[in-house]
Formats: sequence, structure tokens, C-alpha cells
Amino acid sequence: MRIPLSWLREYVDLPARAHDVAERLAMLGFPVEEIVARPEITDVVVGRLDAVERHPNADRLFVCTVDVGKEAPVTIVTAATNVAAGQTVPVALVGARLPQMTIDRRSMRGVASEGMLCSPDELALPPEWFEADGIMQLDATLPLGGDVIALLRLRDAVLDVEITSNRVDAMCAIGLARELAASYRTALRLPEFVNPGSDAAPSAASVDLESNDCSHFVLQQFDGVRVGASPVGVRVRLALCGVRPISNIVDVSNYVMLETGQPLHFYDARRVTGERLVVRDGRAGERLVTLDGVERTLSPAALVIADERTALGLAGVMGGAGSEVENGTTSVLLEAATFNGARVRRTAQAFSLRTEASSRHERSIPPALAELAAARAASLVTELGARAYAPVIVGSLPPRRSIALTPHEVTRLLGMQLTAERIAERLSSLGCGVSENGERLVVSPPAWRDDLTVSADLVEEVARMEGYDAVESAVPAIAPREISSREYDLERRAAQTMAAIGYRETITHSLQSSHTTESVAVKNPLSEEQRFLRTAIEPALLTAVARATEPTRLFEIGHVFFASNDAIVELPLLAFAMSSAQAEDPPWRDAEFLRVKGDMEAFLREVSGRSVVTEAVERAGLHPGKCARLLVDGAEVGIFGRVDPRDERTHDTTYALYC
Repeated sequence: MRIPLSWLREYVDLPARAHDVAERLAMLGFPVEEIVARPEITDVVVGRLDAVERHPNADRLFVCTVDVGKEAPVTIVTAATNVAAGQTVPVALVGARLPQMTIDRRSMRGVASEGMLCSPDELALPPEWFEADGIMQLDATLPLGGDVIALLRLRDAVLDVEITSNRVDAMCAIGLARELAASYRTALRLPEFVNPGSDAAPSAASVDLESNDCSHFVLQQFDGVRVGASPVGVRVRLALCGVRPISNIVDVSNYVMLETGQPLHFYDARRVTGERLVVRDGRAGERLVTLDGVERTLSPAALVIADERTALGLAGVMGGAGSEVENGTTSVLLEAATFNGARVRRTAQAFSLRTEASSRHERSIPPALAELAAARAASLVTELGARAYAPVIVGSLPPRRSIALTPHEVTRLLGMQLTAERIAERLSSLGCGVSENGERLVVSPPAWRDDLTVSADLVEEVARMEGYDAVESAVPAIAPREISSREYDLERRAAQTMAAIGYRETITHSLQSSHTTESVAVKNPLSEEQRFLRTAIEPALLTAVARATEPTRLFEIGHVFFASNDAIVELPLLAFAMSSAQAEDPPWRDAEFLRVKGDMEAFLREVSGRSVVTEAVERAGLHPGKCARLLVDGAEVGIFGRVDPRDERTHDTTYALYC
């Protein structure tokens, strides 16, 4: 979220350096991703064009007589086409420094020019969001000769602040100012939130909530509206926040959203059928042209604001073009509502339409902000000359909850020894109501903090206000515990012995598609080929050997899994597989079988340190005449043999061991 530092300074006294404020925000849990410094601009003042005449020697130039608050006016030659007598404009005097130039006195086609009229671009503002034809227009109420940069608050940097998903209350100027005021222990200056329509007569407008995904709705009507450009200070502030100025009424909704965190929307009242708004599900096949000019096909999954006839906008995302405020609009309806965050997020995703409003609504805005923001917007609209009716409020606010907290809990979690008075002071600075009940503090979180639900949340708030750097760094006590490495050492010894004999270690996947009655199924498999834990290692080894283009010897030390009596049994095993292209000579003798027999006996003697006995045996999957088991101290520890000829995939002779 982009926020000008000058806006925060209106609410709280802050250090002069932007980096100091950024560091404090980071300590509070709001890291600043970028500090956008403003360029140095000097000697740009407010001027009034007293006269504008054609240049006597150039068809495309104008000679302007400009009053800049001095005894004598100055003469400035310009090529801008949007200049006219009576306009108030920014004037760069001789010697002024702009982002890309320094202003000098010069002659233009025989006429001396004593400065330059400035466009938005020359004040480092996006020109496409202001006057497209050239010179920037200022308010006639600004004092002639006044410093434009100071009046428009264009000296301070703009902070790009990262707001975590649980802190939608901080996604605005007042939210961040409240955090900074509490951290710096200084006063917080807020505008008044008194709705000028509170004592007025009600209008005929009404609202119905047909969906449970809207819990609170404030509707207010204004007559006598005159749509035009916003004051230049408002337009500049919106531009610095990355929001395009549109008109005075629409700009009020965006300004209040950036100030309070509550998105608003204005409807042209004459284009709302029956003067009645309805919050409902979309209808299958229903169509809506949103403010971006795109026609969208709705479904019951979309939450919409509608009138008696059709949908007027996507709730919490974007309004519709059919009820858009235009230059001829004279009566408007204001919407300030609380929607289900998950529903708004799904709607925005379904239409690939993420807006400033949806980015806030999808985080579940506290219901109390709706009435506060409506009051602020009503006061700004009436300042523009409109008449306010009494607001219509549907839905009640949830009761304030209380959380018990003890100093012992703070000490246990933070290691800080803080008194109850200090804890109460820290929480109160954030807007919490705090009272003492014996050894406990009873804390009522403010209406704008829905993220404070348990005592641990309050402890975190205390830590933020005290500063995380004040938390003592200490290594927790760890009880000594000896862990036997016998199994690990045995596995490594077995692997080294197999490598010495001539086998290469490999690792195969422990998930497979085939299964038996003893197989263990995975609850959330990535694919059907990985649904079951393996009950044997050798099938994957045989597959790897069969894919080899030359004689191969592989082994793996891994685990197999079995389901037994509602329990899962996990066993470590060693398996090997090899292939050879050597023919049998003489035919009745298998030299490779004897070689494998010698390898395995040598392996077991080395690993166990005992003598090994080999006995002929028959096992499923192995050649009935070329299969043997390995015994150590009379106990069977492994099986090896040639793969059953019916299962061989190549002409190579393949052997496998289960150990």
C-alpha cells in the first residue's frame, strides 16, 4: 500500500527522516518495501493568468501576463494550448529547479520569458491523471505567490508499506498513524466522524439484505450534487497513493477508503430503479457491464448489488457502468457495507478483477468501519454543496468481546517483567478498553481490531509496543539426551560394504500405484501412481536395472510399510538388483549365481562378523532352481536369487536380494 508521509503527518508528529519512520513501521510489523523519494523542486509558486495573447512572431506560442503575488506581474511565453485568462497555475520562476531542468530567463522569438508554466509531469506527477493538454490547473483559493510544493505537500516521500492479511485495519492512513502514535507515545489527531445527515429527514431510498454474506449496510442519499473536478490537493494525494482522480464525488469514495480502510461506492440515484438496493446472489446468465467497460456474465456464485430490475455491481469488487456517477448527476446514493471476505475473494478471482476495494473486503473488514467511513464521506460531500439525508443502517454491530490477561502471561511468553499499569498503558494506546479485576486485566479490543481474539494476541501487541528488540535473547534450557547412532552406523557400514563389492547406491520412490491387502494408502496422494506406500523395494530396483543399456549393479537401503491390526509397521531393508549379459558356460552351471552367492556371503560376514550359511529355497518371484536364503546363527536374514524367467523383461540374467 502506497501512502504519502505527508498524509501521516496530518494525524501524528513524526521524525523528519523517512527512513526513521520506515524503520519504526518495520518494528511494528509493517515492513516498508520501498521509500519513493520526491525530487527536489524549488521556486515554484502559485500564479494567476491575467492575460493570454498570441505571440506576435509565432503561431503556436502564447504570451502570458502572470500575477505571482509580487508588485509587478511577470511575462511568460508558453506553447501549452490549455491556457486562458483567469486560470490559477503553478509557475516556475527564474532560478527554479525542476526534476529535469533549471529555469533561466530567455528570449522566445523576440519576447523575453521570465519563467515557465508547469505541467503535472514537471512536478513529478502522472500527467495522464491530470490535464492532458499541458499546464496543471490549481484551485483559485490558493494564495498567489505561495509555495506550490509546500501547499500540495509534495516534499515528503511516499512509503510502500506491506500490510499483513490479518491487519486490514492498518490498510489506510489512519490505521498506520494510530500504530505510529502508540509506538512514539504521542497524540493522535483524527478528523471528526459526525454524519451531517444524522438529524436530517430520511429519504425514500432503502436496502434489503437477501444474502447472509452481507452483515452490515449503510445507505445514504445526497441531493444537489454538482459533479466536477476535485480540489487539486485531493487529486495530488490520490495520485501519490496510486489512485487515478476521476471526479469530486468518486474521489471522495477513494479518499475515504484510503483514509479509513472502508471501501465506498456512489450510485447515480436516478439510475437506481425504485430507489432500492438489494444485496443478493447473481442469477445464472445475468449480465453486467462493470466500470472498466467489460460485460460480464454472472452466476449464483457472484455476490451482487442490484436494484429492483438488474444487477448494479459486483459487491465489494467493482460497480457497474449502468449506475455510474456522471457529469450530469445531481443525486447520489452512498454505499458503505461489510461483506464476507471469502465470498468477495472468490468473486474477484472468478472475474480476474482485483481492485483496491476487493483487496480490503477480502480480508474481512470490521463492521464498525462502515458507519465511521459513511460519516466521513457525508461530511466531505456536504462540503461540496450537497444536501444529506439521514443514513439508512441495516444490520447490527457485534457486541464487544472481553479478553482476560495477567502480567504473568506476558512474562511467560515474552520474558519481560512488566507491571499491570504498563501493560494497560500499552494496550490503551492502541484503542483497547482496559479494566482491572483483581490480578487480571480485562481487555476489550477496539471495534476495528477483529484480529484480537485470545490473550496471546494481546501479549503480541504488548511486545510490538515495547519493541521486539527489548525481548531478551536467551537460549532455552535443553535437557541432555543421548540418542543411539547404532542403526545409522550399521546402515552406513552396509552401504560402504556394498560399494566395496561393486554396487552403486540409489534411491527409489517410496510411493507406488500397485497395492496388496497389507498396503498403506496415502490420504491425499499427488497422483494415482503415488497412492500407496511401498511394501517392497526390489520392484523399483528391477525397473531401474531393466532400463539400463549395460550390465548394472544397484542397491538401496530404505523402508517398507505394512498395515497390521489398524497399525502401520515400518521396516528398514537392504535390497539389490543386477543384470549381466554373460552366457552360462557350461549350460548346467550359473557362474553369475555363484558370484552373487559369494558377494552376499562376503557382505554379511563383513557386516555381522559371523559365519554365513546358504541354503537352497523356493520363493515366489524367483527362479525355483536358482534361489537361496542366507542364515546367520540359524536365523534367516536374507533371500537372493535369479528372477523368475517368466518375469524377466530382457535377455539379461537378473538377480535380486531381500535382506
